[in-house]
Amino acid sequence: MRGFLFAVAASALAVGAEIGVRFTDGPDLNLGFDAVAPTGLPAGWRPRSIGAEAEYGVDTTIVRDGRYSARINAREDTRSYFCSGLIPVTPGERIRASAWVRTAEVPAGKGTVILIADFLVADHAPVGGPTKVAVASQTGDWEQIQGTVTVPPRANFLQVRCGFSYSRGICWWDDLRLEAEQGLTARVLLRDGRLVPDRTGVPVEIINRRGLRDSVTVRLAHGREVAAMTVALSGAFRQRLQLPLSGLSPGRQKLSLEIRDSASLPVWTTGEQTLLVPPGLTLAPLIPTHWVAEDGPPRFEAEVWPALSTAGPAARLVLRVLDSSGRELAVSRQTFPPPGGTDPARFAVQMPGADPGDYRVVLSTEGIAGETPTVEQPWSVVTRGQARTILRSDGFPEVGGRPVFPLGMFNNTARLEESAAAGFNLVHMYNAARVEAGSRPDDQRLKNELDRAARLGLRVLLLVPMEFAAAGQWDAFTRRIRMFRNHPALLAWDEEEGLARGDLKREDLRRIRRILQEEDPHHPFMVGDARDVIGRITDRSRLFPEEEMDLGMWWWYPFPLKSRAADALEGIEAAGPVLEAPTFLTQRATRKPVWVGIQAYRKPGATERYPTPTEYRAQAYLALISGAQGLMWYGGSVTGGLFLNPRDGHWEELRMLVRELYGLEPLLLAPAAPPPVAEPATLTISAGMRRAAGRGLLMVVNRGPQPWQGQIRSPALPDGTVTPLVGGAPFKAKSGAVSLSLGAYETCVLTWHD
Repeated sequence: MRGFLFAVAASALAVGAEIGVRFTDGPDLNLGFDAVAPTGLPAGWRPRSIGAEAEYGVDTTIVRDGRYSARINAREDTRSYFCSGLIPVTPGERIRASAWVRTAEVPAGKGTVILIADFLVADHAPVGGPTKVAVASQTGDWEQIQGTVTVPPRANFLQVRCGFSYSRGICWWDDLRLEAEQGLTARVLLRDGRLVPDRTGVPVEIINRRGLRDSVTVRLAHGREVAAMTVALSGAFRQRLQLPLSGLSPGRQKLSLEIRDSASLPVWTTGEQTLLVPPGLTLAPLIPTHWVAEDGPPRFEAEVWPALSTAGPAARLVLRVLDSSGRELAVSRQTFPPPGGTDPARFAVQMPGADPGDYRVVLSTEGIAGETPTVEQPWSVVTRGQARTILRSDGFPEVGGRPVFPLGMFNNTARLEESAAAGFNLVHMYNAARVEAGSRPDDQRLKNELDRAARLGLRVLLLVPMEFAAAGQWDAFTRRIRMFRNHPALLAWDEEEGLARGDLKREDLRRIRRILQEEDPHHPFMVGDARDVIGRITDRSRLFPEEEMDLGMWWWYPFPLKSRAADALEGIEAAGPVLEAPTFLTQRATRKPVWVGIQAYRKPGATERYPTPTEYRAQAYLALISGAQGLMWYGGSVTGGLFLNPRDGHWEELRMLVRELYGLEPLLLAPAAPPPVAEPATLTISAGMRRAAGRGLLMVVNRGPQPWQGQIRSPALPDGTVTPLVGGAPFKAKSGAVSLSLGAYETCVLTWHD
């Protein structure tokens, strides 16, 4: 086997012909499959299983070329890959990847055997998601797969993966190679994904894959300003220089970088790219953003990222705490951190006392000539009652002394105002809370969204930094928890699908829970996850990792109703034309509260669709009848989310339904009464009752495709008028019965006053 090689241009600075520069020619490049490590694996490659483990090795009998092929044997559905080392790349360049692959015992229509490209901003932080290069057709014989990828902005490195994606069986890989269209490229060097100019200009790195020693000109343009430098290529794989570009200001800036040969002909250009130049001073949200008065003398930590090229050795950072009148309560000074570092300057501030209220933390500088920036963060002292969620004995959360029936939206920051006006009382923050392992998180974005939710009276189900946990970066994980643990918008912490997808291990979830209990015992932990890799879950009554959670939640996505295979990860149970409540709710073995993620989502496929308004009502009320203690809908912008198409997704009708449910909150919080009986008896009618504060509630759902007419009987029904919540004339109840006529999947909700 020829191994894994990086092919580049053959003529001086042209593109096209392959010359076969092996990865072993550079210190940052990995080996191919031809060598075998003492572990029995291909040298220079590492195995990676996300979920169920697979068996990795080399094969000497099933080989396309050479002595070895790389083999993965997966007995369960898994994401299992051979991963290459890190390959330096330049944003904008195109790289062709090809490989020969053979498969056996791979089930049809179950995941893929795939070649994937991952791009990283440094040697640890990903840029965007995985990029599919090519998928095997699984013919059972050797087949070549290939594709071309373009390196995205900010990416510094490429890693390739080959193996199974949500599939199983055996796959063999051979003759895997990359070919770059360019032999000479250049990139602007970034720090943590940002462009931080220093005193001498903008740092640039030339990537010289052929070891050329020509004379070239490197040009960096920003608007009308152009910095150019003639460079004698040293032949080194990487060669750094500084281009004196002075007109960069904080914010998103458009730049272009090119290399010209000795005849002034362009041989490489990035085209115009947008790079983020950070402000001279960045003050992250304080840790914690709010202090609780009952916890003792107020204190916080502050992290500062300076990016001032004018700061000399005498420069100092100054942090002041001011009250609402501008009076200084505390001040702290320290020197600037070393230039070019990736760690912030850190302040630890403690005050003898501060009453509940709002304060300002102001950061400035001393010892720098000329005007320098001043930035600030708000900081507040609150009472414990403002920063606590009590989980009552009946399973409902209590906030500020008031019980709440949760009505929320997943991944919803786009329509917070509309949601709050409709009666939603909860928002799940996913995109705003996401982090990238090894990279500085966007804490400011998350704080802004939490502050916005608080202003609207919404509580937040806040995703824990799962990527930090998966990468074992527990200090970074704990830092995020400490930062937001006292925010008044916080209802509960949330983890979802980490175990089910295989991103986390059970011991990771235990450690997450332990950290939450130590750092924030005042908010419960919601787990939207399975107790194991989802393919191993056969009994959905025991779906949840009960020991690690305070509350549980899973997804129920049945529409359109039709015969389909069960898929727990997708919220699908084996279905037919009758709407069945999910078994993770109706047959649950846990005594802990369980919420239901209700479908507001269009599955992929030409015949799929969003739920109708009738189905929205039926699903919500059937979940309530079946014991759900919270309801969440999915509004995000990932495949099929409601907010991708609010009209077809019936957003207005859903808002009306939530407004209706919000008005029933005292009754939804009440214990369930004995279930009413349908006459004539039928398996497609579900009914439930609640009584609270002199008011009664009857919920009836026809789960079937045929109309139903009959009576609902319960001794709790009054003699007299019962009123439908939605449209129509009042009903007469007599002798503990009321006559109803329901269309297919129709819901009737009746109320009365005792």
